[in-house]
Amino acid sequence: MNNFANESFKRLNPEKQERILKAAIAEFADRGYELANTNHIAKRAKISVGSIFHYFNTKENLFLYIVQYGSALIETHAGKVVDDETLSIAQKIEALVRLVVRTSREEITLIRLYHEMSSIGNQELISKLPRSMEQFTSERYIKMLEEGQRSGEVKPELNARLAAFSMDNILLSLQFAYACDYYRIRFQMYNNPEIDQEEYDEQVISETFQFLKGALLVAED
Repeated sequence: MNNFANESFKRLNPEKQERILKAAIAEFADRGYELANTNHIAKRAKISVGSIFHYFNTKENLFLYIVQYGSALIETHAGKVVDDETLSIAQKIEALVRLVVRTSREEITLIRLYHEMSSIGNQELISKLPRSMEQFTSERYIKMLEEGQRSGEVKPELNARLAAFSMDNILLSLQFAYACDYYRIRFQMYNNPEIDQEEYDEQVISETFQFLKGALLVAED
């Protein structure tokens, strides 16, 4: 991670670190970067406001740190799927869809935080995030599809880079459909008002996978 946090934060015990990070994630996810209040974060974390600035110097540094922190957690899950050599490309894609639905429920504040990061208009702030955050998924997905073309699993006529971009956009939109109010409303408009309920998860997973399978993979004999 970049040095958005001071050494004083890194020396804290893990439990206190996690409490501060969860409080910050919840505040930024609920209120957005501009409206997020460090007083609220301090209250949630049961620390003084002065401690926040002692650990991170600025509200901006705190935001950048937790965006990196949250992205790293989600990327770790995705990396385990994509790098699993025991899975076929079809199995990896299905596992990624399943992962998206699960993490959108279990890590809803992280998904909302990522949405906030990707939608705020502060370009100076966004430019300070390392390109490696987006490169992680793009490089892994491109590599996965290129390997699938070499093995005969992925359609050879596809541009693997463009196909990976399209797949990622579908997965990202699905994440937001479960975690963000605007996208959830759109999700329901195209389906039914209960589509985001757990009882429909298997249907969503199956049909999203079938769509990606048809678009990306060579048809089975």
